[in-house]
Amino acid sequence: MCSQLEKEDYLIQVRDKLRKDGIKLWLPPYVNQSNSISKEDVKESGLATIKIKILLPNTPPKIVTKELLLSLQASELKRIINQEVKFPADRLKLISAGKVLNDTSTLDTQGVRNGQLILAITISETPTQVLETENQIKELENVKTDSRLLALDNEFMQLEDQFGNAIKIPSSEKKALIVAMTLHEKGKSALKRRDYSRALVFFLEADEEFRHCNSQLLNTVDNYALLNLDIAWCYLCLESFAHLPEAYDRLKKCEEKFHSTYGPNLERLIAVKGTPGSEEALFMRLHLLQAIVLYHQNKRTEALALLKKAEGEIQNLKVDENSLTALIELGYSPAEATLGLRATKGDVNLAANYINENKEKRAERRKKAKAEEILIKERKKLGKCADGKQYVDANFVKILVNMGYNKEAARIALQKNEQHYIGQYPVHPRASFAGTQRDEKQGTFLEAAGFDSRMAKLALQKHSGDIMKAAEELLANNGIISGDLTNIITPESIQNIKKKKLEHDEKNEAFKRLAEDISIVDDDYLDIDLVQEETFLKQYLSLLERE
Repeated sequence: MCSQLEKEDYLIQVRDKLRKDGIKLWLPPYVNQSNSISKEDVKESGLATIKIKILLPNTPPKIVTKELLLSLQASELKRIINQEVKFPADRLKLISAGKVLNDTSTLDTQGVRNGQLILAITISETPTQVLETENQIKELENVKTDSRLLALDNEFMQLEDQFGNAIKIPSSEKKALIVAMTLHEKGKSALKRRDYSRALVFFLEADEEFRHCNSQLLNTVDNYALLNLDIAWCYLCLESFAHLPEAYDRLKKCEEKFHSTYGPNLERLIAVKGTPGSEEALFMRLHLLQAIVLYHQNKRTEALALLKKAEGEIQNLKVDENSLTALIELGYSPAEATLGLRATKGDVNLAANYINENKEKRAERRKKAKAEEILIKERKKLGKCADGKQYVDANFVKILVNMGYNKEAARIALQKNEQHYIGQYPVHPRASFAGTQRDEKQGTFLEAAGFDSRMAKLALQKHSGDIMKAAEELLANNGIISGDLTNIITPESIQNIKKKKLEHDEKNEAFKRLAEDISIVDDDYLDIDLVQEETFLKQYLSLLERE
């Protein structure tokens, strides 16, 4: 990359000199009038000159320039690229101005303009991986489908902040946010493997999903800022310098969000956590990327100043290897140990305490969130009162049960607000009712608690009318129990039960697919190893300091 950077360095300075002197090489006398395509010609003919940077596996990037009609579909452009590099068109992704181009839409309608650069990313490495490639292409849509399926089911996915507190937002917002976050997580997994092409595709798809979220919601979370940082990082790792102007806008939004969330000097973060923690790593990467963008804009003095700032931040983030080993030997993961040492400026004992306290706080907050969720479910099972507004109070039900009343009778009484319901049911319901009438009444109460009517009848038959034992078995088996279903369950109801079971199994499979390569480590997004950052820092410093 260094030789390419040196070449780019000369081009940057030449372009800047030409711009300052007002020299336009695409106009006479620098080009033949008959062969040039001016802006007017583009408007009239629809022809445009497009640069295409093709990222092939195991070979240096190839740049080709084409004069194309902007009315071409992206799929047709893929076929043109295929003629250049003999790579299957269906295994190419085209990226322009931060968006993956749609095959069936024209270049013009997707914002492609004269003089623009398009990034062509290859999906697989060798022809022998055709099957794997097809799976990768499908994966993107599968991630969207799976995350949408699970988004509103708290059993599989819940939203929480960095401290472990549950986040409650409207269902429509939650669905959009979870799809975007899942795509972002998949991209981060690819980024850790240094599969930048795949990571960028996931990131840009996540960007599209985030745009569907309410702007007010995006202002309250920092996920979109982190995504912008990751996209800019991908452009750098792919050496896609033509996309750096777009990266500049993304980094500006990222900086604004970081300042509003953490404070310009991390003062807000320190006020909450007592330490700047590893969020300093995010600022370091932000400053490094901003410096590189400035360099490519030929703002060399500003770039050098930011590079020096990033250099100091990298030094502050480095941890002692012996201290790291000591914490790992105590049972902490490398990521936990690194983040703990950064947060406590290298003190092993303080780092251990910091990690433990963070774990305990998160566990407590998650426990509280789980308790609240169980309470909400319990309220829904108990049902609303006669006024249709408030739920039956679980504490009142408990009080009546402790007094010796049947739980279901207590619930119905509180729900209807009619005390005579309690009087109908003595402490021992098994001795109080007989025959079919008893089963019908008890079955009605179980239905009111949310159980399937046929399952309720079967449970009561199995337990000789004991409503409490019937309810316990139903609860223990998610409302589905085995037994003689003759005369109780119709073919339609069997299909209903099978459908619910199938839906749950589908969600389980979707969850397994999504969780395959997504990290579940807390604060994983802060675990930056500094290796690449330091490499880029040295490369750009060497270019600027040689002057």
